[in-house]
Amino acid sequence: MSAYLVVDLDIHNPQAIEDYRSKALPLVAKTGGRLISLDAEPLELEGWQATNMLIIEFPDKEAIRQLFSSPEYAPLATQRQAAARSRIIALAGV
Repeated sequence: MSAYLVVDLDIHNPQAIEDYRSKALPLVAKTGGRLISLDAEPLELEGWQATNMLIIEFPDKEAIRQLFSSPEYAPLATQRQAAARSRIIALAGV
């Protein structure tokens, strides 16, 4: 079953995030993921003040776990954490 990674970033170093994305997205693709939404100005409707959001579709939650636990991703996670405050969740598809 598909799974979705939902990421909300408060970016304080845009250049570092652009560099992070250029390196992270190939790893996402390697684990079967694909970026389906990237929005720097999401429409706020109720109870959530978001800044930069993205949604990535994966084949399943296990693919997300593999990405986040991979040795290739570890330094990129550190880079992202230094450049932005992150809120990240994984959701099962229907």
